[in-house]
Formats: sequence, structure tokens, C-alpha cells
Amino acid sequence: MSVIEEVPVVIIGAGVAGLTLATFLHTANVPCVVLERRNRASIEPRQRAGVVDARGVKMFEQWGLADRLLAGPVAQTLDYRVNGVGRLFEIESDDSNKSRFCTQQMLVNNLLRELIDVRGGDVRFDVTDVTISNEDGQRPDVRYVQDGQKHVVACDHIVGCDADRGVSRASIPPDALTTITHEFGYAWLAALVEAPVVAHPIMAASDNGFVAQIPRGPQRSRYYLQCAIGDGLRDWPDERIWDEIRLRLRDDTIANAAVLDLEIVPLRSVVHSPMQFRNLYLAGDAAHLVPPTGAKGMNMALYDVDMLGLALVSAVRDHDEAALATYSATVLPRVWKYQEFSAWMTDTMHDAGDPTLHGLYRQMVARARLDALYSSPAAARLHSAFLGGTA
Repeated sequence: MSVIEEVPVVIIGAGVAGLTLATFLHTANVPCVVLERRNRASIEPRQRAGVVDARGVKMFEQWGLADRLLAGPVAQTLDYRVNGVGRLFEIESDDSNKSRFCTQQMLVNNLLRELIDVRGGDVRFDVTDVTISNEDGQRPDVRYVQDGQKHVVACDHIVGCDADRGVSRASIPPDALTTITHEFGYAWLAALVEAPVVAHPIMAASDNGFVAQIPRGPQRSRYYLQCAIGDGLRDWPDERIWDEIRLRLRDDTIANAAVLDLEIVPLRSVVHSPMQFRNLYLAGDAAHLVPPTGAKGMNMALYDVDMLGLALVSAVRDHDEAALATYSATVLPRVWKYQEFSAWMTDTMHDAGDPTLHGLYRQMVARARLDALYSSPAAARLHSAFLGGTA
């Protein structure tokens, strides 16, 4: 026997996209249910990258949630380095809103607390066997199992926020989607370490490869080291990690510290289009991926759910589905704009480094692009607009 219920919106996935959308809908008094395969205790400590850009800050302010959800200092400075020589880049903004250093982990934890503990929102953890029924001419439903009990939730709209390998996009017939993929040809070793960023976040090209250091709290940071696609974690013992960090930053004073977590991330871009099929709407990583170089993955997801949240409120509360019908067409232009910026950042920072990748010509052209950020006001303004999220 299944437990059967009805709700206007079912959201699959309790990451930053799903929780943000659910909080928006709760704010607008639109009932929804969030289904998540993991438990809350496994979500809260998970380290994920991201800085909420100026548009995201403004979005949370417009929904009346910025003071509750955003934390951390203003993020306005990057230290770009080439072979150890650094230059600070200050993000210019004509807007009063600034990017905030609020990582995905921080934002997700704030959302969990606000949505569940403060507002009593309906987030169901530890669900399995999720299936979607989204047939033409029939009311959709989502079926799942929790604690051995089968559940059926009839709904009007389903939102897939369950990342790249979730059930949401997999439920769409392959011939209904166009998928565009680009592989950049290299990967990053991501090392979470017990060592803070001393000054500003670092993005560094060197003849020995790319390296970055990004804050992950007051006492921790994550180093990203360019590595070969075929590398495994066994290829990167702790001593090699620190030797490469010192080499690429040209800084022998950097001391070894505890390495808390390691993963290898192949750099690639993916866009699935359209981002909707009948009554199912995709958001965040379920619809698109970008390499982490430009730090735009989370902000793309936030833009998706902002537009989708407004459209769902109009559909459920005001019985106007015009914005839902054009959801994909509305958000895809910004998806491609952020794809272009992420590709620019990825190609520039890697081409400017190891010349064995693409040759000395590409290396020098990429370094000229970086130089332009400091010599051309127009280039600096454009770069600021993308970094800060006002482009």
C-alpha cells in the first residue's frame, strides 16, 4: 500500500538549487516538497566551491532573504599570478551590491536551517527509488520509497535539481534534448587543506602548470592543481602536492599542512537544451555544467531558480503559466554567457602556464590577455562585470 498525497510542486534534490527554490516558494506561500536521497548529516559538512555574485546577492535581497542566508566578507579581490609574480585585481562595481564569500556549504547549511528549522518546510531525506511520471495529457507524479514505505506525490510541476546524474534529466526521452559537451583536456586535483588563505584568493599560472588557492573557512582552504586526465589519487601523495604548490607558486616558504580531502575533477562544459519537458523543469547541474575556473556553477543555478521561482509563483498562485512556458528560453542566454566566461577563464589560466600543452604562442597570447586586465580599463570593466555577476 502506498501513501498518496498531492502538492503543487515537487523538487528533487536538496542542494543549493533545490533548497533555494523551496525557500523562495515557501516565502511566496506556494506549497512544495523536497526529496533528497542523502540524509541531512551527510549534506551539512560537504565542501563545495562557490561565491555568491552581485546578482545573487540582489536576488536574495529581492526575496527578502539576504540577511538570513548570506554570510562572509565581501569578495572583491583576486590575486592573479604568473610564475610567482602576483597582481591584485579589484572587482569594480557600479552597483551597491557586492559579491559575498558564501560557499555552497555555507549557503546550503543556512538554507537547511531557514527552510526546515525556522519555517518548518517539507524536506524528506533518505528517499530511494525515485521515479517520475510526466506523460502528455496526464497529471504528473513522483514516486519514492522512504523507510520501506512507498509514496506517491501527485503534483502540477516537477523541478529537477538533482545534479548531473540524477533521475530528473534521465526521465526525459533522449530525443527530446540536445546535449552540447566540451572537454578541456585536463583535470584539477582538488585538495582541502588545514591552511588558511593568508591574503586574497589566488589564481596562478606557471610554466609548471596551474594552481589556485581559495578560502574554505577561517582555517581551511582548497588548493586546485592542474593534473593529467589519467591521474588517480595514488599519483598525488601529500608530499608531491606540497612540492607542486611551492613550485607553481614559486614560494619555498609554504609549509606542509594536513590534507583533509582529495578528489580529481575533469574540466568540462555541458549544456542540455531545452531545460524543460512537459511539466518537468531542470535547474542547476541537472541542466548545465561549467569548469570551476570561473566560479559560476552556483550562480548559474541561483539564476535558474530565481526565474523558475517567479514563474512557479505565477503559475500556482495566479494561474498564469506564461513564464513557465518560456523558462528555458529565458535562462539559456545567461547560461551561454557564463559558459563563455568560464571557457575564457579556463583557457587563459591554463594556456598561460605550461607551454607543453598548446605551445609558446598560446602561452604568450594568454599572458597578454591577463596583462590587458591591468592596462585596459575596458577589459578590466568587462572582467569585473563577469566576476562580480553584473554582466
